[in-house]
Amino acid sequence: MTVVIPSKQFSADEKRRLVLEYLEQPFGSKAAFLEEHQLDRDQFRRWRSALADGDLDTGQFPRKTGAMTCRDTAEVRRLQAEVDRLNEQLASERKVVDALGKAISVMHSLGVADDAEDPDGPRTSGQNTSS
Repeated sequence: MTVVIPSKQFSADEKRRLVLEYLEQPFGSKAAFLEEHQLDRDQFRRWRSALADGDLDTGQFPRKTGAMTCRDTAEVRRLQAEVDRLNEQLASERKVVDALGKAISVMHSLGVADDAEDPDGPRTSGQNTSS
């Protein structure tokens, strides 16, 4: 009797994380890593090649048989940290833009004119409006 266990589905981010963790394992502990995470050696080799070739996100079969060095792994980690930092900064700046938009909306509802909308520029209370 043969028992077939369905394979676990992994997202591209999970595959990337597992491949990078695997590559950072010391010599002699990689087989234990695969066993611990219940990963097939051949499937994992395809993930590693796909990551090295830039095909992991597309889900395509690797175009080449890419290899990654420890230096490559460190660079991928550094770049991913930079992407995460920039995404956080973008989210923060979007909140600022949203707050400024709301403040401008409140000013308009209170009747405060925007200087950019007035072609004559800002007026003082004693200035005559007729030419």
